[in-house]
Amino acid sequence: MAEKREGAQDGEPLAKRARSMSADEVMATIKPKKMLCLRYTYIEGMLEKRGPYRAEHIKKAKELEDDGLVFMAGAFNEPCDGAIFFFDAHRITKEEILAFAKSDPYVVNGLVTKHDVCDYMAVVGTHIKE
Repeated sequence: MAEKREGAQDGEPLAKRARSMSADEVMATIKPKKMLCLRYTYIEGMLEKRGPYRAEHIKKAKELEDDGLVFMAGAFNEPCDGAIFFFDAHRITKEEILAFAKSDPYVVNGLVTKHDVCDYMAVVGTHIKE
């Protein structure tokens, strides 16, 4: 945790600097980042059933990453009952995300019982730094 990170002032690590700041000072440094989230609900036994579709599912998600549209995505673990994708709201629309979901092999083949897109406001984390 003591490593230096981008944005550190006077060589002091950001984590250490934030600990010495007041709550108001920390709030003044916050720059929220709007994201869009695609949420999936999986069928029971997803781990056993996804095999034939997983490579194509990951390929399609990786293409979104390569285009700079998705920050990160992955499944919930223990239980593996769903997944979430975090998209850059300034580069992709809800309609485009829903089109991706409709063509996702997991959705097409009935492994996803429900999916939706929602707004998400990130306030801390390494993925929101610009």
